[in-house]
Amino acid sequence: MVRKLGVLLIGGVALALAACSEEAVKKEAMTATVAAAKGPETAPVRTITNFSSSLTCMDNLFLMYGVRDLVVITEDLQDLTKKVSAGTKDMLISSVSNMTKRSKAVRLIAYGSDSGNLIGFMKEAEKKTMFQLVPQYGIRGSISQLDESVAKKTEGGGVSVEGFIGIGKASTASTNILGLDLTMMKTEDLSILPGVTSSNSVVIFRSGTGLEGEAGYKKFGINYQSNLSRAEGQSQALRNLVEMAVVELFGKLTKTPYWLCLGATAKDETVKSEISDWFQGMFAEPGEFVGYWQQQMRIRGLYAGDVNGEPDDALRDAIMSYREAMGMEKSAKLDVDFFTAYLGANHYEVAPKAKEKLASYQTAAAAQVAKTADPTPITLSVASTKGGNQFKKGERLFVQVTPSRDAYVYCFMQDDTRQIARFFPNRFSKDALVSAKKGIQLPNGKEFNIDVNTKGVQEQIMCFGANRDVFADVVPVIGGGDIDQPTPIKTLAELKTVFEKAVGPSLGVGNFTINVR
Repeated sequence: MVRKLGVLLIGGVALALAACSEEAVKKEAMTATVAAAKGPETAPVRTITNFSSSLTCMDNLFLMYGVRDLVVITEDLQDLTKKVSAGTKDMLISSVSNMTKRSKAVRLIAYGSDSGNLIGFMKEAEKKTMFQLVPQYGIRGSISQLDESVAKKTEGGGVSVEGFIGIGKASTASTNILGLDLTMMKTEDLSILPGVTSSNSVVIFRSGTGLEGEAGYKKFGINYQSNLSRAEGQSQALRNLVEMAVVELFGKLTKTPYWLCLGATAKDETVKSEISDWFQGMFAEPGEFVGYWQQQMRIRGLYAGDVNGEPDDALRDAIMSYREAMGMEKSAKLDVDFFTAYLGANHYEVAPKAKEKLASYQTAAAAQVAKTADPTPITLSVASTKGGNQFKKGERLFVQVTPSRDAYVYCFMQDDTRQIARFFPNRFSKDALVSAKKGIQLPNGKEFNIDVNTKGVQEQIMCFGANRDVFADVVPVIGGGDIDQPTPIKTLAELKTVFEKAVGPSLGVGNFTINVR
């Protein structure tokens, strides 16, 4: 069983001692909350405004770890407490949007009771529905908890409230606890992804003046303190809670070290447990563990073989060079210590060192990687599997793409509306490397089809070949959408320029014109 990462406990946020009665009351109320939640007594404190910097950090991690083409649908996030009046789903949507500004790694589809009008409009306009391709994952969850006045203190006038006694005009302080639970599921069978959950809470401190003065969050033993104005109050506390939950949820889904974006390190016990769970969990699916390392070493430019889950000499050399570059023992051991060090490394610094180490080995694997520096242009053949380029209206299309040497291939189609969309690699086939011996037939599965338009309008396919995976370099310009999400690029000539800048003189370009009769 995957061990659940520590649920957010309610921690005490350190307050400065003050002479005024109200500050003393707030401190006592806070102390009572800490005792009730049994949280740690000496947790470190971080003062924050929100978790926007954590979202930016995750965006950069997605680029570093090659995360892309995640299509996720979110349903309405209900308020089961019936006491919080806030647009929780809209907060989640904006958080995910801010988390993928550069990487474009996640495409979030909002669906729920408010989507009916949009779907009806698309049918009337005779457009393809956005749900023709089922998203890979779905988010479900709710505001699951609102405990009011968990701890309360009143002073003044001989008034006694919940066992606390004061004198004179009432000066009060109390705490509310707001909880949010989110879970990621597979859309193919609606099963819950083990361990990919977020269950967190926030403590909102109310003062006697009606101000909701502070909000306290806790993760990995760290207390985050946020000051709230009268206008912000509970809704802003919830927004921060949603942002933190998004970081955690997508970090777990993609196995990226999200704790770094929350200020934690692998020294923390809950982080150690998370890493151990990921390490052990990858063995549950055949080939997943080896496939993970093949893909990661491919991203680092140290491995040029297939991502097939089967170990080979090239992967062994890549791992050995990376361990050595990180100052570890020179071996091909894939243990939890290496996994931990890998998740904490700055790969933009380590990868170049590892390439130097790999080159010094003078093995066949090193020579294979060295071929990726070949400056001569790649030639790409793009042809219909049936032959020719004449098609009937609505006819199903398959193309064969074959590079002159092993290359990373990216294929786009400009349809009858002049929109351009990437159809390879995609959410179903993320490996862009294509063998020169076999080539690849596209579409290469049953997940989607390419049908010629019914208007008799000419369409175009353009594919690009590169020595290395350049997706991270081009995605800020072309966007992260695939298949049913057009790029912001308006012309194929403009698209070609983007790849020329990223790849250089070795770029290969293949064209195929679809004539419709």
